[in-house]
Amino acid sequence: MTGSRRFAPDLDGSSRRVTTQPPPLNAAPTDPLTALRKATRPHHHRVDRLMDLHRLRELGHYARVLQVLDAFLAGWEPVVSAALPERRQAWLRRRSRRPFLQQDLRVLGIATQPAARLPAMASTAAAWGSIYVLEGSALGGQFIARALAHAGLDAQRGAAYFHGWGEATGDMWGEVRELLASELATPAATAHACEAACATFDALARLLEKLPHERTAAA
Repeated sequence: MTGSRRFAPDLDGSSRRVTTQPPPLNAAPTDPLTALRKATRPHHHRVDRLMDLHRLRELGHYARVLQVLDAFLAGWEPVVSAALPERRQAWLRRRSRRPFLQQDLRVLGIATQPAARLPAMASTAAAWGSIYVLEGSALGGQFIARALAHAGLDAQRGAAYFHGWGEATGDMWGEVRELLASELATPAATAHACEAACATFDALARLLEKLPHERTAAA
């Protein structure tokens, strides 16, 4: 589901899976966004390959991806919210794109699936790392929405989730960047965020791998 497009298709043809580790807790200070991008890159690419931009234009594949995204968000939102202070919980609720997904499912006549079961966040910093993944995906969604338009899908007909907040998306991502800089101000916080961001991508990838005909690219 940017300065780095989250869930935006990566079409480099790579088929090599790489395993990364979060930076050590005593690492030198670094920009949190740069650290998150670097740590999550192979995990992000794994999700991109499974979602497959070209196949998203096939209604069957697209429907299954929407089901996975809805089930994932149904499990993800309460877990992340529980790890945030109350004022940030309200902030997260206002930014939820799950209502767009539910609209898409209704419009296309697609059944919902049970919420995914996700582990609790270990810390507030971990929650922000996971938020980086889903909030960044909103910018990537703008790219996907343009591709889906060629298949007759738009914000009113089945592509509301990827269209998301439309022209406001860029400004909303700018706010997230600022929050990441302030909330992940120490190397330890950045390390925990990177670990959680990688785990978030991997949790979504595992759900996508359960779809018919899906598989992870060979190692």
